[in-house]
Parts: sequence; C-alpha cells; structure tokens
Amino acid sequence: MKKNQLKRVLSICTFVLFAGLFFFGNKAEQANAASLHIKAEYDVETPVTSLPVTLSVTSSSEITVLKYTYARVAKSSYFTKYEENTFDAKKNADGTYSFSVVQNGYVSVLAVNKDGEEALLVFKVANVDTEAPVITVTSKKVNDSYQVFMQAKDDQCDSISLRYVEGAYASPSDPVWKKAEVFTNQKELLLSEGKYTFMATDAAGNTHVIIRRFGEVKETEEFRAVWIAYLDFKTTGYTKKEFQAQIETMFNEVSAMNMNAVVVHVRPFGDAMYESDYFPWSRYVSGTQGKDPGFDPLEIMVEEAHVRGLEFHAWLNPYRITSSSTNVNDLSKDNPARIYRTDNDKSNDRNVLTYDGKLYYNPSSKEVQTLLVNGIREIVKNYDVDGIHFDDYFYPTLGKNFTKNFDAPEYETYKKAQIAKKESYLSIADWRRENVNSLVRSVYAAVKQINPDVVFGISPGGFMDALKADDKYYVDFETWLGYDGYIDYLCPQLYWSNDHTIYPYNDILNRFIKAAVNPDVKLYVGVGAYKAGIKTEGDAWYKDTNVLRDMIRYARNTNQVDGFVVYSYKYLISKRDYAAIKNMLKEFK
Repeated sequence: MKKNQLKRVLSICTFVLFAGLFFFGNKAEQANAASLHIKAEYDVETPVTSLPVTLSVTSSSEITVLKYTYARVAKSSYFTKYEENTFDAKKNADGTYSFSVVQNGYVSVLAVNKDGEEALLVFKVANVDTEAPVITVTSKKVNDSYQVFMQAKDDQCDSISLRYVEGAYASPSDPVWKKAEVFTNQKELLLSEGKYTFMATDAAGNTHVIIRRFGEVKETEEFRAVWIAYLDFKTTGYTKKEFQAQIETMFNEVSAMNMNAVVVHVRPFGDAMYESDYFPWSRYVSGTQGKDPGFDPLEIMVEEAHVRGLEFHAWLNPYRITSSSTNVNDLSKDNPARIYRTDNDKSNDRNVLTYDGKLYYNPSSKEVQTLLVNGIREIVKNYDVDGIHFDDYFYPTLGKNFTKNFDAPEYETYKKAQIAKKESYLSIADWRRENVNSLVRSVYAAVKQINPDVVFGISPGGFMDALKADDKYYVDFETWLGYDGYIDYLCPQLYWSNDHTIYPYNDILNRFIKAAVNPDVKLYVGVGAYKAGIKTEGDAWYKDTNVLRDMIRYARNTNQVDGFVVYSYKYLISKRDYAAIKNMLKEFK
C-alpha cells in the first residue's frame, strides 16, 4: 500500500468513527473514545475485483461482534434489524480482522466488546471493478485475407489490454495467452481464414473473451429431433418383424411431426442394441441381457431413419451399468462389468464402483475410458450413424462426503504421485472434471478420426449452477463450449417454465447462450414436453397451452439457438391430444 493512500484512509476512518459515535449517546461516546476504536486500512486507488480491508481494533475487553455491511449506517441497531445483510469479519492470527469488499459504495463496520461497548465505522469505496470490458471485433475480406479491427471499452478503465490467438481458447487462464502479443484499447490486424479468440483485460483483471471465425459459413437446417429412450422398448424381447414394425411406426410418427432427426438409446446400461465386441446384447431387444436377438436392431434403425430423411444419433450412457441393483451376478456373463469384478484380478475390481444402490463404471479408470471409446469406435465404423450422443448421466450426486466416496481412493493415489514428483495437483472436484473431459476429448477424436462428418454432442441437465458444483456431475460445459476438440453441440435440458423460481426458462437459456462462445459448437435446447399437463411450477405446465410453443419461439428469437431435441417420443404420443403439445408441433411445420 502506498504511503499517501494509507494516510488518506486513516483520516477518513478517524473522522467517520467519531461522527458515528455521536449517535450512540454520551455513555457510548465516552466508552468508545476511551477504550474501543476501529481503524481500517485499504487501497483507495488500484482497481480490483475484490478489495482487501484490514481492521485494527483497540478495546479494553474481548471483541464479541465484528460485522460489516454494504450500507451507510448511522445506528448499530441496523445490524440487528437487517441481520441478513450483514457479514462477519475474519479474525487473523495477529489479532487484526479482515474482509473483502466486492462492490463500490458505503461500507459500515460494527465492533462490540464484552463490556457491551460499541463502535461504528463508515467508509466509502470507489475502486472495486467487477465489470468486464466490452470487446468488439469487425472484419472485412480483402483478397484472400481478412482485415480485422478489434476494440475494447470499459466504463471504469481507460487502458484495456488486448490479445488474440488462433484457435478457440475460452479460458483466460489458458497458458496460450502468456505468449500472445499485447495491444492497448484497439488494433487492426490482417488474418487468414480460420478461427481466432480475442481477449480484453482491464486493470482490475476482468476479462472478456470472444471467438470468431473468418471464412465461409455453411448454412444448416434447424435441428429438430426427438429422444427415443430405452423406456420406449420392451423388456420381453422382439422378433425381427416386431422390431421392424415398431421402428417404422416410431419413425413415421416423428417424420409426420416434421422433425428431422431421432436420438435413440443404443446403450442405456453398459449394454448394446447392436452386435458389439465390447458390450453385451441389451435386454431391451432380446429380453435378456447377453442374448443375441438374431437380428441387428441398429442396422434396422439407421436404415429406416435415413429412408425417411431423418438423421440418426446413437444415444449412450457412458458410465451407468445398473439403476437398481449392485449384484454383478445379475449381469450377463459377457458383461465387462461382471468380468472386472469376478475374474480374480484385484487390479481391475475398481473399474466398477458401487454407489447409492447402483453400479457405475469408474470415470477415473483409463482402462474404462479405453473400453468406452472402443465401444463408440465400433458404432461409427460399422454403422452409418449421423451422431454420437451422451445425455446427463456422468458422475452421480456424491453429497457432503464427496471428498471421501466413489473414486476418492483413486484421487488420493493421483495426489500422492504428484506430491512425490514435486508437482502441483488438482482439487478432487477439478480432477473429476478432468476425468470426464478426458473421455469427452477421446470420444471426439475417435469419432472424427473415423468419420469427420459424424457429430458428437452432449445433453447435460440444465441446472447450470449444479453442473458447476464440487459434489456432483463434474460437467465442464464451459470448456466444451469454449474450446475445439470436445463436442459439436451442447443440448442442455431446459425442463422448466418461466415460473420456476431458480431456473426460469428464458433466464437459464440466456446464461447458456452467454457461455456458448465457440461458433463451431452448436447450441440446441432440450425441451421437456413430458411436463405438459403436470401441476408443477405454478400453473404454467398445467394451464398454459402455449408454454412449449413460447419456449420454441423465444429460443429462435435469440438467433443463437441452432435447434431443439424434445423429450420424448413416449410423451409426444401419449399426450398428443394436449393443446400444449399440438401448439408446439405447429412450430415445426
């Protein structure tokens, strides 16, 4: 801290302290002036996103209360009356107290000691800056290159640092930025065709990143798909004729709805609705896991989809093995999960984890990742699918013991290895995110290696805040939306109306749009048609016959949404008479 800054703060604090004491009456005035005093030290000039404040308190007895609030307070009673707006300062080892100011304006501090004496301190902060600069990039084609002008502005900062790199690098902390040349406020560039990332950084460290592509952009038709889940298939098995007839009916219905794609479960539980070298036959085609139905369901589905002009996306749950059992002997003998647990090789037992009454493949196991990627390779190699699709089943919700359960032993092994190498290590939450990211990158690379025209997409739950939590899912959607080499599309399941108190449809869609910075990663919306007619979230789903229609229209009006996937075929058929379903389908005419 600069000397003149410190003096300025001290003088303000002393004046405000005694001005505040006037409101406490004579007794408090005498006690405070003699035995209770607060002094605050902080930087008044340097722009910061969070301003550290250190409090030195002089008192004749132990401090029992030291709180602060973002308001200009004249009486200590405010801290009791509006307790929900007050915060505790942290006591430090040296006897001082500290907290961080995260917004500009007045800050009031209350100290109370064991004798009941009180002191009030008020000061004003003006150098907190949490707003990122606005960056704009315009371009004009000049011969075979592009004349690009990048510019940044900020309401609180005159000097903005600008950088750019070739490729998609949405994270400001990516090492690639350290090598990038730095410009101030604006810069004209001559760039070749391709994708570039631009970043603006203000003096407080706030950043704004945008990704732009220069060159021809292929116009594509709006993606309009229907999920067809394993629940739409029988558990008693099919003959080829029966299966063919059901698929023809399903796909005829989807085509009549003016949809252009189906997303169909082909591996719901570590099994396969096709002949696989890695996974057992699914009970949803043969009636018994591991039993050959005598025909190839996936071959039939792909052919029947393409005959009707429908894209076929193969839907897989990568980690889920069971949903209501932990007995591996209930699985078929050729199920790799059962083999891992029963082959008398202890080294691979933890490829399969038991948690919450279910069985999961261990996301941290490289052997498991190889198995999963190989299973996807054979689909893309052997069948003319248009896409590979994951839904929202990644890590389960691990709860308050998330640092100790599920794959925590593997994390400890990783952590010890990093320490032994004298290298840094990730937190367990970030390590788990990287386990998922590793699989996602590997799947993307494998798919593109075999057929670059096949797309890979993921449909996570729409509860964005939960996706970023440390105890569940570990879905790093911001990386997937901001970098190349992960996915071709993201389809968050936005299954709420605008009446929802936490995730209103319009707001959460806009948050995903803001995160979707890579122009080569498409954003689809997962639409919860299954909720039509249900009494939930107020009256929207039950009474509003336009609830689904309005979701489609709102998304289209953003000009940032590339398509829709509706959940699911079962409900579109069973609720076909609901006005909300009818009105939604009219939007696809």
